[in-house]
Amino acid sequence: MAPELVQSAALKPAGFTKPASLPSRAYVTFLAGNGDYVKGVVGLAKGLRKVKTAYPLIVAVLPNVPEEHRRILESQGYIIRETEPVYPPEKQTQFAMAYYVINYSKLRIWEFVEYSKMIYLD
Repeated sequence: MAPELVQSAALKPAGFTKPASLPSRAYVTFLAGNGDYVKGVVGLAKGLRKVKTAYPLIVAVLPNVPEEHRRILESQGYIIRETEPVYPPEKQTQFAMAYYVINYSKLRIWEFVEYSKMIYLD
C-alpha cells in the first residue's frame, strides 16, 4: 500500500533539512508525470529518515511533474532538480519509442557533478 500524502503549510520535515551547503554525497531518485509515483518517492524518504541517513535526497523531476507534487516533496525536505527530457533522434523512433523518454531522461542524473558520490534509487 502506498504511503499517505500529507499536504500542510505547517508540515515540518523530520530528518531532512536543506543544508546551507550541499554535502558531496546524496541519494538520487527520479520522478516524471502526474501519477501515483510521487507516493513512492514519499515512501522512500520515510524509509531513509527511519534509518537516519546523513545524506540528502535529490529528486530529478521532468517538467511534466505538477507543481502540487513538487510542493509536497519540498515541504518534506527534498531537493528538487528539474531535468530536461532526453528524446530519441527524430529518424530513430523505430528503435527508440517515445515511451523510452523516461528511461533515457534518467541518464540526466549524471549531470549532477556537484556530488562526488550518488546512490541512485529507482
